[in-house]
Amino acid sequence: MNDPHQPEPGYPALAEDLLDRAQRAKEHWRTPGAERLGMSPHALAALAQTQHDNAAGLKRIVERLGQWPGRSTVGADACQAAVDIAVHADHDPALQRTLLGLLRRAVEAGDATSAQLAHLHDRCLVNVGQAQMYGTQHWYRPDGLLEPHPIADRAQLDTRRAGAGLPPYTEQTRRLRERHGPLASLSVSAAAEPAPLPERNAA
Repeated sequence: MNDPHQPEPGYPALAEDLLDRAQRAKEHWRTPGAERLGMSPHALAALAQTQHDNAAGLKRIVERLGQWPGRSTVGADACQAAVDIAVHADHDPALQRTLLGLLRRAVEAGDATSAQLAHLHDRCLVNVGQAQMYGTQHWYRPDGLLEPHPIADRAQLDTRRAGAGLPPYTEQTRRLRERHGPLASLSVSAAAEPAPLPERNAA
């Protein structure tokens, strides 16, 4: 939702592009587990094409701006849309890592949030088989239940989340249950997982 107190973006056409891309993909991102597992090959191919197109579009915008499309250039909503697109660019890990570096610099400049960085950082870790730091990434088990990818140093998880501006993990699991169904036991192996599912709107 647009905030009436937000300054107008310096690049409104780019902002609109990012928002449109994220909106078109949002229905797939929010598909509950049982429905996602039952998607037809045609629907899965369409989703993959959307992810590829979105990533290519974000790459062009980054190249045009020479930086992350942050709040000062495209506004807060489109900045979040760019984060959502980057998080789902799993087919191009090199691009994801490049975007992570650009987003980190935007956070340092006050042009994006630490919570946004936490989501993309976790996604990049999960995609190379490493434990995530903030507990933002989850996957659907074959039975349709939602499971977190492995999390580093669970005892300090909420401390790290608080430092990134994220709510306690128990609060986030409640939101995920409301949106996607039950959260599975943390003890179940995540060795053969589908594509990760990020938290939504946690920034």
